[in-house]
Amino acid sequence: MLSHYRVPSYALKVAKKSAQSANLAIWIDIQPREALKIRKVLILHKKSTFQLQAVEHKEARFLKLLEEGNEVVARVKLAHEEHIETLNLLESELKRRKIEFHSVARAEITDWVTDYDLMMAVGGDGTFLDASHALHHVPLLGINSSSSSSFGHFCLGNQKNLTSILDQIQDDSLKASQLLRLQLTINGKLMPELILNEVLVSHKHPAATSRYFIDLHGEKEEQRSSGIWIGTPAGSTGSLRSAGGAVLPILDTRYQYVVREACMRPSEKWHLIRGLLSADESIHLVSQMRTGAIYADGQHIEYDFNLGDELIVRTSPNSLRAFVSANVNDIFSTNCR
Repeated sequence: MLSHYRVPSYALKVAKKSAQSANLAIWIDIQPREALKIRKVLILHKKSTFQLQAVEHKEARFLKLLEEGNEVVARVKLAHEEHIETLNLLESELKRRKIEFHSVARAEITDWVTDYDLMMAVGGDGTFLDASHALHHVPLLGINSSSSSSFGHFCLGNQKNLTSILDQIQDDSLKASQLLRLQLTINGKLMPELILNEVLVSHKHPAATSRYFIDLHGEKEEQRSSGIWIGTPAGSTGSLRSAGGAVLPILDTRYQYVVREACMRPSEKWHLIRGLLSADESIHLVSQMRTGAIYADGQHIEYDFNLGDELIVRTSPNSLRAFVSANVNDIFSTNCR
């Protein structure tokens, strides 16, 4: 397990990623950005479903379905084989280039990663998101390890183009982009995670009504709904798009909010249903729920949001440096704005 990492020379300060940390440090560059020199790489990889269920836990039902040739389990096994093949290919390529590397499962990262020139997230978008939560300054490259099972929206690399992508990074023809992230302040305390995709504020039970006050642009409304999404341009192609939000270019500096299934009574007309926010704007929510929750970048990061709790969402000064295609979101919409 990785417990801590040495602070690199180009960083002025690093924050420990712990529950006791009340404030995140802001990285400050002390010299102009130079071409990336890859000397040391951290490979962050997922554990496949097959690895977990068949190899490590030896789940009886999974093994029975595998023995019977079940179609679903057969696809899981194929995805596992592709994943292992990609990992082996990547490690061989790094050895060929004489680049030092360490490889860890994504669940083993417990602190901010600093003493590396590059992190490679090998898996899919979930692995990329987990990797982003451990990074302040180190750039990130996503590698889709299983094309048969993973969409890999954030993953610029794959088995077919891995060599070419590494060549471009090393000769500086491919540069890292800055992706907007959000930060959460709950009851006056800044949370350690930086949000790359989206935040969902809702009741803990999916069938229950979410109740809260929303305060934005000097206007305050009491709302009932299935919850509210607040997300970045990087997250605009997923749940936000499905809920009726706008697909934004991934390098946009705005973010947005979308209320899910607003429960307006006949006499009510709410104005704060959805909208785009500039980088200097914040959104304020107060819970009216006895058992509400805040879900950040999926289901793994969860905070209670109970009666009277306050949440402020704003952009973080610490964007994510990542190798992505600037037009990657265009496939979802022709009306990016």
